[in-house]
Amino acid sequence: MSSILRISGQSLDIDALLSENSLPFDRIWRKGEPRVLKGKLYSDSGANFLASGADLDEFDRQVSEATEYLEQHAPVIAKMVEFPGVQNAVLDFGFSLYEGSVAQFSFLPPKLVRLAASAGIGLEISHYACSKDDEDS
Repeated sequence: MSSILRISGQSLDIDALLSENSLPFDRIWRKGEPRVLKGKLYSDSGANFLASGADLDEFDRQVSEATEYLEQHAPVIAKMVEFPGVQNAVLDFGFSLYEGSVAQFSFLPPKLVRLAASAGIGLEISHYACSKDDEDS
């Protein structure tokens, strides 16, 4: 897992959005297409953009790389967020949640928060249950 910028909307023409912007995407989906989950269809259209390729247990590296990503691409991202049909724009960080942990902390520095806010995107931390056995394999 990594840090992903996700932009989507129910009436978003994702092909038009991508044709007007040069930011390389990682994955796209279109409203009505089948999802990985059996019997489910996408209710919106959107794209994922890779802001960091760091693993779940490399949160600090994700934050550092995502900060650099926003520094380089904030104007393009802000333009995409304003595109007609965009309803959701979020930078999602994946984070390992290990069994038996009493507490885990995920710090987002002010610089990252300012960059995200200036681009018009939200911040999200997705916690994924992991075991120490997963780490060894």
